[in-house]
Amino acid sequence: MTDPHVPPSLARRIVLRHLPRVLRAGLDPDGLYGRVPAMLARDAGAIEPALGEAVLAWIAQGPARDCHPDLPDPVAQAKAGRGPRTLLRRFLLLRRERRAGRPAQVHPSEARALVDLLDRFAAANDSTPVREIADAVLLMAASPDDRSVAARLAASSWRDLPRIDESAAFLRLLDMAQAFDDDDEDGFVSAEASRHGLLPVPAPEDARAEALRRAWIEAVDAALAGLRMQARALALGLSAYAVGETDRYYGTEGIGSAALRYGEAVLGPVERRARADERRLAERAAARKAAEQSEKPPAAVDLLDPAVPDGHVLVCPAIGATGAAKGRDVTRGYEKVIGQPVPLVRTPDLARVRERLLHEFPQADEAVDVVLRDLVGKPFVRLSPLLVVGAPGGGKSRFVRRLGEELGTGVFRVDGSNDGGAAFGGTERRWYSSEPSRPFMAVNRYRQANPIVLVDELDKAPTRSDYGRLWDAMISFLEPETAARFPDPCVQNELDLSHVSVVATANVDWNLPAPLLDRLRRVEFRHPGREHLEALLPVLLAEAASERGIDPLWYQGLSPDEIAVLRKAWRGGSVRRLRRMLDALLRHRDRAAARH
Repeated sequence: MTDPHVPPSLARRIVLRHLPRVLRAGLDPDGLYGRVPAMLARDAGAIEPALGEAVLAWIAQGPARDCHPDLPDPVAQAKAGRGPRTLLRRFLLLRRERRAGRPAQVHPSEARALVDLLDRFAAANDSTPVREIADAVLLMAASPDDRSVAARLAASSWRDLPRIDESAAFLRLLDMAQAFDDDDEDGFVSAEASRHGLLPVPAPEDARAEALRRAWIEAVDAALAGLRMQARALALGLSAYAVGETDRYYGTEGIGSAALRYGEAVLGPVERRARADERRLAERAAARKAAEQSEKPPAAVDLLDPAVPDGHVLVCPAIGATGAAKGRDVTRGYEKVIGQPVPLVRTPDLARVRERLLHEFPQADEAVDVVLRDLVGKPFVRLSPLLVVGAPGGGKSRFVRRLGEELGTGVFRVDGSNDGGAAFGGTERRWYSSEPSRPFMAVNRYRQANPIVLVDELDKAPTRSDYGRLWDAMISFLEPETAARFPDPCVQNELDLSHVSVVATANVDWNLPAPLLDRLRRVEFRHPGREHLEALLPVLLAEAASERGIDPLWYQGLSPDEIAVLRKAWRGGSVRRLRRMLDALLRHRDRAAARH
């Protein structure tokens, strides 16, 4: 007898119908064309028949009508005088008023008028189910550019997330036959279950019943895990729409599907990284258990990874044992990161980081937004590989350094024009000058698992390949999959460097190899113009004061005449050139003050 198999699509469909209404409306891929509108009409009718008739009227006027031809048309019934109730008449009247007064803003499905009706009923009767039905209608029919609706739906989605666990507990107790029969008017669930041999459900004393129960529990748990991840993505996407942090083009997409797509794009890398961490922990636990069962000496067991607490990463499990004396030389100075969990830096308040960066780099608003958008929704700082491109003197290197300071991560600078070939990826232990890879050196220097490695002047890296090229050595660190198991030739072990952020700067990118460019996200860093002079001067004056050993708070600012001189001499472009002009002006002012 073969073990029964519950198809993932069938388990997902069954689990989806037991989720809260708002989450079901947002996660059902059929949306307006599926079973959700009819479910909402049934639930509303059970509370108040006129509300059910109003939802049916909305379906009849919307695109979902083609998928529900068996539903009655309450609008036609109202016109024929066949007795819709007072609430339905009020709904039809409100819709007529909206069409007459504001024709450009009337949605084809009349969702807004229906939501107004449901909201009034919910407020008058303190009915939470009716309020949920109104939210579900908005989630399927509202436009993504309505930020007030997005804020309302985001609050509802976050509120309903804990209720998924309630649905999970209920489903584990639910009888298999009841799960197939519940809400199956279209017969899809029963037909699919019969095709896979799941119906008829065997009696409890049947030997096959226990195997079917296990298969059902496993399929439900897997479906719940996927839907729980999608529900978080939906709530995150709605929150982003509420604050305007999304793309501007939505086409004909509703707010629910658009928010889900955006949230999955943001949370996808985080979820994949979390699953990779869980897989590594499971592998380490299995290795530890195998070592305990085998008769290995205690010294070999000590090399296994210790338990890794939350918010930490075991970057280097152990040092390779080849050459004991050489191994001791390599580990000198790295004792605190070898075999020890290293903490991750949490993502700070991005709004505050953005405000501070724009104060110092007023011309780089687009670059700042592109960089920080990558951190939305991430619990820990981890930037996708970046290439900051701009003309010389624009402040690219300083921007990356300040970015790291505001995020709370260390910035390990690598001089692209002077780095020794493939030394970026570490050098073999057999050489007397052997060194670990640059990202591992950054982890050791800052005692952080996710520092920023700045490769400055990447376009000026040597192109000769006698000892390897910097460009080729960087590629292994730009893919999370390879960076998570990087074989450092000096350490002689696999390192987890997937949390290290690699940021490069360049004046041009046309001379960089295509495999490298394909892995880097290009960010244009604009030069400041004359209109940014007043915004740049306070930061440059503070730096000049620090170099002179003076507290910037006590340093005299520039007079209007001095600012006019700088405005006449500097017409935008290189910040480095503006700094030289400011230094010359300050020296002239100091000499004039000394003469007096």
